[in-house]
Amino acid sequence: MTRWRRGGLVQLSAAGVWGLALACFGLSGRLWPALGCLAVAGAADTVSVVTRSALVQWETPDAYRGRVSSVEHVIGVAGPELGNFRGGLLASATSAPFSLVFGGLSAILAVAAVSATNVPLRAYRTPPAAAQPTTPGVADAAAAAGEVC
Repeated sequence: MTRWRRGGLVQLSAAGVWGLALACFGLSGRLWPALGCLAVAGAADTVSVVTRSALVQWETPDAYRGRVSSVEHVIGVAGPELGNFRGGLLASATSAPFSLVFGGLSAILAVAAVSATNVPLRAYRTPPAAAQPTTPGVADAAAAAGEVC
């Protein structure tokens, strides 16, 4: 995933697919479609997290990388908890399916707003492989194992 050149677009698309999958999960009335929606949501979330983390690592200067990664981690942990809190409050006031559909559609609208207003993220392209920071020894170990770096 981190070799895809349009990392910002991949991240935004994955976040949109995640929201759509959650909305579809809220609308599904049967087990197998519901499980399929959860699988798609999980895969989309993984793509979004990996591309976001890679983007943060590539674009943060070395002197600030630890601090910025820590803040990104805290947001990555706290954000879903706030979403769960919102979902629980809305579900208790209405219903669980309504809360899921509302949350998924809200996520899609938020991604669309970020995409429309954040041109640098939408147009972001990952640096060429030669310009990407590497950890000493990792590339050598991967090459020795026969993996493509």
